[in-house]
Amino acid sequence: MLKKLLGTSGTRVFSAIVSFLILLLATNKLGKEAWGIAAFVVVDASVILLLVEMLAGSGLVYFTPRKSIRTLLKVAYTWIFVMVLVAYFLFQLLALFPSIYTEIIPEGYACDILVVVLLNALHFVNLNVLLGKGKVKQYNILFFVQFATQLLAMLFFIYVLDMHDAYAFIYALYTSFLAPMLPGLVFLYGFVKKEQKKDKFFETFKESIRFGVVIQLSSLVSIINRRLSLFIINKYNGIGSVGVYNSGVQITEGLKLIAQSIALVQFSSISNSNSHSYAVRLTVQLMKLATILTALALLVLISVPRSVFEFVFSKDFGEIKLVIVTLAPAVLCIAANNIFSHFFSGINKPQHNLIGSIIGFFVTIPAALLLIPNYGFIGAGLTTSITFFAVIVYQWVVFRKMTQTRFVDLIPDKSDWKLLVLLSKQMLRK
Repeated sequence: MLKKLLGTSGTRVFSAIVSFLILLLATNKLGKEAWGIAAFVVVDASVILLLVEMLAGSGLVYFTPRKSIRTLLKVAYTWIFVMVLVAYFLFQLLALFPSIYTEIIPEGYACDILVVVLLNALHFVNLNVLLGKGKVKQYNILFFVQFATQLLAMLFFIYVLDMHDAYAFIYALYTSFLAPMLPGLVFLYGFVKKEQKKDKFFETFKESIRFGVVIQLSSLVSIINRRLSLFIINKYNGIGSVGVYNSGVQITEGLKLIAQSIALVQFSSISNSNSHSYAVRLTVQLMKLATILTALALLVLISVPRSVFEFVFSKDFGEIKLVIVTLAPAVLCIAANNIFSHFFSGINKPQHNLIGSIIGFFVTIPAALLLIPNYGFIGAGLTTSITFFAVIVYQWVVFRKMTQTRFVDLIPDKSDWKLLVLLSKQMLRK
C-alpha cells in the first residue's frame, strides 16, 4: 500500500510541477487571451468527456476485476467513437445558430475539441483498465509519460516553431495523449492474451451504463460550475479575466492532485476487495492523510505574496492570488470529496455521489448568478467553495449513517502523524 501511495503521489507531484511549468509558459508566452481560449477548449472537451466516460471512464476500474477485459474494451471503444460522432453532429446543429454557437465553442476550435476528446478517452481507457487490475506501477508510468511529453511538446511548439497562440497548448495536449497510447496498448494486450473468460457484449453494455451514468452525472457539478463560471466571467469581464481565473484554477489543481492520487489507490484497493470493514477503515485513514497534506500545501500556497505571482506570471496575472484565496475552502472540501466519492464508487453505491452533485448543482446556479456578475473571478472562486462545501456535508452525513463513523474518528491522531512521517521519510530516500 505504501509503495502504491508513494509511486502515485510521486507521479502526481511530477504532473503538478509540469502543469505549473506549462502555466508559466502560457502566461508569459501566450498571453491571457490565448490562455482563456485554451481554457474554453479544455472545459468544452470535459463536458463531452462526461458522456464518453459513462462507458470508458472510472466504471472500467470497478468492472475490470469482474468482467472480461476484451468485452469491456469493445464496449468502451464503440461508445467512444459513437459519442464523438454525436458531438460532431451536435456542433453542426449548433452552427445553424451562430450567436449561441460562438458563446459555447471558441470560433475555429470545434475540430480541436473533438480530437482532444477522442485522444483523451482512448488514453484513459488504458489507464483505467490498468488501475482496475491493480497495476498501479504501469499506470504511473503512462501518467508520467503523458505529462513529460506535454511539457516537451509545448516547449517545441513555442521555441522551435514559434507558436504563440492557443494551438501551442492544444497541439501539446494531442501529443501528450498519443505518446503513452502505444505502451498502454502493449500493457493491455498482455492481459487480453491471457484472458479465458468471455462476457456478452450487450449484457456488459447494460451493466456498465447503469454504473457509468451515475458516476458521470455525479461529476457534472464540477464541470457545470467551471463552465458556467467561465461563461459569466467572459460575459461581464472579458476573455482576459477568464485567463486569470483559469490560471488560479490551474495552480490549485496541483493541490487537488494530492487527494486524487490517494483516492486512486483507495479505489483500486476497495474495488479488488469484498470486505466492507476494510473499505471503511481504509477510507477513514486516507481521508485524514489527504486532508492533512492538502491543508499543509494550502497554507504554503496562500502565504505566497501577490508580488511573486506578478513576477512569475507577469503583471497581467497578479490577481491570481485572489482567485487562490477564494478557492482555498473548495480545495480542502474537494480533498475530502475525492475520498468519499471513491469509497461510494468502490462499494457500488455511486448514487450517493450523484445526489451530492445534484445538491451542488442547485447551490451552484444561484451562487454563480449572484456572485460572479458582482465580484468577477473572486465570485467564481467563492461559488466553487460554497458548492463543494454543500456536497461534502451531504457525503459526510451518508457516510456516518452507513458506517457508524463518528466525526471525532476523522480527527488525526498519533498513528496518522506517524504514517505521514513514514511516508515523508520514504519519499526522501527515493
